[in-house]
Amino acid sequence: LKRSAPAPLASCQLPPPGALGTPFLAGAARAASGGAMVRYAAVEGGGTTFVVCIGEERLGEPTCILERAEFPTRTPSETLSAVASWLSARQYDALGVAMFGPVDLDQSSATWGWITTTPKLGWQNTNVMGPLMAVRTVPCGFDTDVNAPALEEFRHFARPGETSCAYVTVGTGIGVGLVVNGRCVRGLVHPEGGHIPTLKRRAGDTFRGVDKTHPWCVEAQCSAVALAERAGVSQAELKDLPDDSEVWQDAAYMLGALCATLCALLSVERIVLGGGVMLQKSLFPKVRLATREILNGYISHPKVLQDGPDGIDGYIVPSVRGNDAGVFGALALASDAYKQAGRVGKRASPSSVQSTAALGESSEDSMSEEVRERRRDSSAGYGVGHVGAAFLGGALIATLGAAALLAVGGARRRGL
Repeated sequence: LKRSAPAPLASCQLPPPGALGTPFLAGAARAASGGAMVRYAAVEGGGTTFVVCIGEERLGEPTCILERAEFPTRTPSETLSAVASWLSARQYDALGVAMFGPVDLDQSSATWGWITTTPKLGWQNTNVMGPLMAVRTVPCGFDTDVNAPALEEFRHFARPGETSCAYVTVGTGIGVGLVVNGRCVRGLVHPEGGHIPTLKRRAGDTFRGVDKTHPWCVEAQCSAVALAERAGVSQAELKDLPDDSEVWQDAAYMLGALCATLCALLSVERIVLGGGVMLQKSLFPKVRLATREILNGYISHPKVLQDGPDGIDGYIVPSVRGNDAGVFGALALASDAYKQAGRVGKRASPSSVQSTAALGESSEDSMSEEVRERRRDSSAGYGVGHVGAAFLGGALIATLGAAALLAVGGARRRGL
């Protein structure tokens, strides 16, 4: 599905040339003077496109995008060089990177900031953060391209009292980002919700899936790639399928099963659905209906049982940011990194690089000299390094059990 046109930029005026000064220290000086105007750079790395932008945060106002650009995702060296070149021509006080994965988020690892076991050809074991951090010495935040928008959706659009949010992107792949108790979820690696087993609507649905490793998973069964193959059309032609197409009915049920699993396992207070497939707005009522049917009254809460904005219509929702959710998520990572660096009293200098994961601690000073040396070596290029092998993590095992229970319940209701 084609990326929709970017939303109009917020009405922020650029300062006069030369007003930016030294990165990070300039932002600190502006804040100290009462202007509280800080500039962030954001990178959203996707399987087909990289989006970069400069955003500005002012006291009491939401971050607005001043400038943005897009680059097609080619080889790692081509793509990262283009992004680094764009960033090098601009001044900013912190950097946030939201990247397709799986990625290494372990700050003590020599391969922190790397893409690891991705199925995208040519991108396995790619050092992303090394080249980008080499552009400018500022605080940096790094997370997945679904955790970051989950953080953004929670931070700016949660209802009073809410402490959790799930962000699900449904495009060429399917990913799930999670915020629980106000923090992005991490563990062995990070959530890989697109690779949990799916629940099919029809006994006659024999589609084998487009993923050789996990043909039974949500991503293999109802990503844009899978849906196009089911329908016998190109991905660009999916949008032309009628709303009552069996393909959309099947997709809605499988996505409803995913939402039911998130509800039953994590008890999240809001589920945000984004990505190219969800531009098909007729999917939302179908997904809500499927979620309710699969849960079958077991979760007794108005957000599931009732209709309307205070019911399921306000529980399973489209992203407020639309297709810009990822880049705004990366801006949220940059903001967190900048504020965390300020809290621990650190400032950038030509001899050090500070990196701060979203809602985490600065890692460079707590790292062993051996790990620090290995990271410096790794930032020189895009070579292969040893990578953490945990792909799905312990949370997936628990999810498998929950999905199995839901599958049994669904089969019984359909008389299978």
